[in-house]
Amino acid sequence: MYSKRTFSLVGFVRSLAMNAIYMPRFLIALIKPSTSAALREQVMLGCTSVNDCRYCTWLHTNLALKNAVDVDELNEFISNPEAVSLPKKTAVAVLFAQNFSENRTKADFDSVQRLKEEFDVWKRLEIYAYLHAIYLGNLSGNSFDALLHRLRGDQVEGSNLFTEIVVSIFSAPILVFLMFKARNDKKVVIKPL
Repeated sequence: MYSKRTFSLVGFVRSLAMNAIYMPRFLIALIKPSTSAALREQVMLGCTSVNDCRYCTWLHTNLALKNAVDVDELNEFISNPEAVSLPKKTAVAVLFAQNFSENRTKADFDSVQRLKEEFDVWKRLEIYAYLHAIYLGNLSGNSFDALLHRLRGDQVEGSNLFTEIVVSIFSAPILVFLMFKARNDKKVVIKPL
């Protein structure tokens, strides 16, 4: 049975809208980021660790490795934050990313306050832009996989066929490209269904 978190139709439309709102900040961050590429990938993987999208895990693990992130250390921190010490700003950002994702893009008050203590408003907007983008990617990938499972005759828990089709029309070209690209990657591989 496939039981990963997927989009509802309302959630998908809301995520598209939030990405449209944050798109200017996201584009600026691609040209002239105010945070490091390493932090960007750590935030992306923090969010992805909650949603478990195989496509985003592959892509952002590769990007993290290219940006000198110790992925093993990050994975240990994600599994047990008290056991591994990351720099404070990194730890706050990764924990915020997890909280953001766990609460379906509505981080709790304490998590938001910790982020405010560590990052100025411009950097926070950049982090939010990254998180809205990766959240859209995570749940799009999972919704696409839910459709693939359904087509194989597997049961899919908590998802809707119509929504899976709509999301897949939007995301399939990117995800299929990533699947083919991953076949040539020897470091990190997208787990097969």
